[in-house]
Amino acid sequence: MNPSLTLISPNRNRLDFTKPSSQWFIQSIQWQGYKDFSLLIIDGGSDNYEDIKKHIEGHNGSIPMKIMQFKIGKDFHKTLLNNIAIRSCQTDYIATTDVDILFGPKFMACVSELLSPNVMVESRVMYWKEPMAKLVYEGIKNPYNDISGCKVGRIKKRTTPGAIQCMSKQSWEKLRGYDENYIGWGSEDYDLVVRAKMAKIKTKWLGESTESIMAFHQPHARDVKSDLAYQEKNKKILDAVKTYQVNPNGWGNQP
Repeated sequence: MNPSLTLISPNRNRLDFTKPSSQWFIQSIQWQGYKDFSLLIIDGGSDNYEDIKKHIEGHNGSIPMKIMQFKIGKDFHKTLLNNIAIRSCQTDYIATTDVDILFGPKFMACVSELLSPNVMVESRVMYWKEPMAKLVYEGIKNPYNDISGCKVGRIKKRTTPGAIQCMSKQSWEKLRGYDENYIGWGSEDYDLVVRAKMAKIKTKWLGESTESIMAFHQPHARDVKSDLAYQEKNKKILDAVKTYQVNPNGWGNQP
């Protein structure tokens, strides 16, 4: 019997298991108390794909993990990668996240408690700066047994949900997945919130305060100029949303 939920993470040249951020991402998946889910990495053509594939397929943890690849062009087409993975899933519920998130051990249990056919579960995320992440990487702080001691950072507003977006398979199909006009990072997840509301899918939030936060964004190198350019274009798409259905000519590389 397949797990009832698939957690999808798109990647291209971000996962690197020689680095602590990737190690902690996987560790925080594997230490979840709730076990009825699997992780699917959708890779867009990473230079180290074979190394990632070997690590994912050779891992013997309690949470099943697999990887698939769809090579994309120069731009990071995150929405397309997510949609391809979503359309491949056979589970009742599907969630998306990023490969630079670190989850507290009760995170997926809290998500599972909110699952419902006409509900989208969203989560805020706390953004760590380098000094906080370094304490975790050096073993001085541990989110598994002392999550409160790791809550040093900032939580962005709801327009940047960040940690997870989870819906039933039917709801993803109703919305036709992510709008594939979005390229790079920014606005694509909040677009789901806006369109879900239009489609009368109720949004339930996790991590609305420092006390309740259970997901952390790990710091990483950024191409700031490129990111800002993507975000400016994406904001214009978000501002123009008029209907809950998108991708009229097909989504996830399918009709």
